[in-house]
Amino acid sequence: MQELQMKDNTTTAAGADLLILHEQRVPHSLRDKIYGYLLRKFQEGKLLPGAVIDQKEICSEFGISRTPLTNALIRLETEGIVSIHPRSRVVVNKLEEDDIHYLYEIIGSIEGTLISKGFHNYTSEILDRMTALNEQMRSHIENGDLSAYAPLHYAFHQMFVRMAPNKFAERILIPIKNRLWDIPKKSFPRQWYLDACTEHQFVVDALRVRNLDRAVSYHKQVHWGFELNRKYIKMAYYL
Repeated sequence: MQELQMKDNTTTAAGADLLILHEQRVPHSLRDKIYGYLLRKFQEGKLLPGAVIDQKEICSEFGISRTPLTNALIRLETEGIVSIHPRSRVVVNKLEEDDIHYLYEIIGSIEGTLISKGFHNYTSEILDRMTALNEQMRSHIENGDLSAYAPLHYAFHQMFVRMAPNKFAERILIPIKNRLWDIPKKSFPRQWYLDACTEHQFVVDALRVRNLDRAVSYHKQVHWGFELNRKYIKMAYYL
């Protein structure tokens, strides 16, 4: 199976279409700064599943007390990224197969509900925008550029929230998607990403012909169907 290679360059696309979930991580406090620092370590593969976080080193590096670090770690624990053990030992969690199965079902259910709630907001202009995003994603995958694909992928799925804004749904979805999409994977099967682009377009086309049932059922059962994605999930994650 051919795999994608990470490139150093990142996408330079700008504008309203790129409402990326990452923007919620802009540091506004010392806690957020430490949270962002640790998140980058996870994304860059410098903190892998099973690693123990050296809290003394972080406090020394930033010249801070334990309080903002502890608060950042608590936030990461609520997002399922780390586990805090007795005597303040903090370990990076491994995503187990059952965890991924559960997260897929949650995302599929919530996004399916958002699609239903926002159904009448999917104008031709919006659907054209989603198609353009998807075509850009496919182009980047075909060129082996996952770094340019990632923000477009976030932006595409964020359209479901934009069409049916719900702060509770977004608060649930953001950490789950960050957990699934941002933590380094051991491989990047190209066909999985190409299949995803095909699935995206199927949903867009179903919405374009005003077939809500087809769009929602396909999105939940195929795009976020764990069993259909299992072989690629096993290849991509540390299972």
